[in-house]
Amino acid sequence: MDLFIDIIEKTYIGANFQYGGKTFRLTPTLVRPADFHKKPTEVQTSYDALLKTLDSAFKTLAASEVYRANAGWITKGVSGYKGHKIRKITVGEEVYLLPNISKNATVGIDTSGCRDNLNTVMVVCSIPDYEGAYLWLEKHLKLPKDVKQNEFHWNKLGQSYRKLLLDNFEMVLAVCCDCLLVLKTSVFIDRRGYRKNIFVNLIRGCFSGFENDPVKSALRTGLRQRFFRAVNGVAVHCDDDFVSLRPDTVVRLLVQTLANQRGDSFENYTPLTALLYSHESKPIQIADIIAGIVKTKLENKDIGVLEPLPFDPRKLTSYSDQQPKIYFWLSEKEV
Repeated sequence: MDLFIDIIEKTYIGANFQYGGKTFRLTPTLVRPADFHKKPTEVQTSYDALLKTLDSAFKTLAASEVYRANAGWITKGVSGYKGHKIRKITVGEEVYLLPNISKNATVGIDTSGCRDNLNTVMVVCSIPDYEGAYLWLEKHLKLPKDVKQNEFHWNKLGQSYRKLLLDNFEMVLAVCCDCLLVLKTSVFIDRRGYRKNIFVNLIRGCFSGFENDPVKSALRTGLRQRFFRAVNGVAVHCDDDFVSLRPDTVVRLLVQTLANQRGDSFENYTPLTALLYSHESKPIQIADIIAGIVKTKLENKDIGVLEPLPFDPRKLTSYSDQQPKIYFWLSEKEV
């Protein structure tokens, strides 16, 4: 299993790999589970050459151990093996294995203004491995950074890179997130009330309503609980672009509003804000890229793998003429 983990890690980052007395100069590549036991047909890359060189006994063992339920190599790697962890993601029908470099989840929050100058897209991205996601954007997609600040920024990307990201939307989400909440709204530009109350009601309206429909009501409760788990007690990186609301205020209100409330009391919650500027924060830069992709998708009326979540209009009655549009995405069908 050590070889299994080592191949996943070194192939992902694009490192030299020593095996069988040979050095394989690997380029950054996503590993598939079947790679460990399939018969390579044609050697085009150093990774193909490595797979072809693997010992037949290892391949035979891998054919059974990679997938074995409960105690297989994938299961052990996801849980943690000798200080190493991996992630399994699914994109369409394909399964990929990635190293979990950070080993700790974070959250990135950012916004992107729409071309109508009336609406803003806000994203709350739960990022299971921000170091691995950042490396993928940098080394696999080779996204350029803003020269001045040395950071990823959607608005600074050329059309070819934007198209690359848009065409691989599901892959971007799978690598960078495990759950995503999207809000397209005018409340950040068209102010109609006390800013904190508007933000709280904006979040509440994503998960309330449909009390008379047990299926839809249960979905909303499950989603609220899922996003609460994502943000509670986790370092949340929030870009400082919410008018009249500081990042720490945004994070506190978000975590508190997602917590289960009975009367005036909430379940225990812990908002943790990473007070970093965007050029200092990889999660904010990842959220910036995702916000830009999602904003463009929505403007093109192509929501892709996002699922719509009708907003509860009772929560923002002053915006009855401009109700928010809400969408979500989960890496696994958890609710």
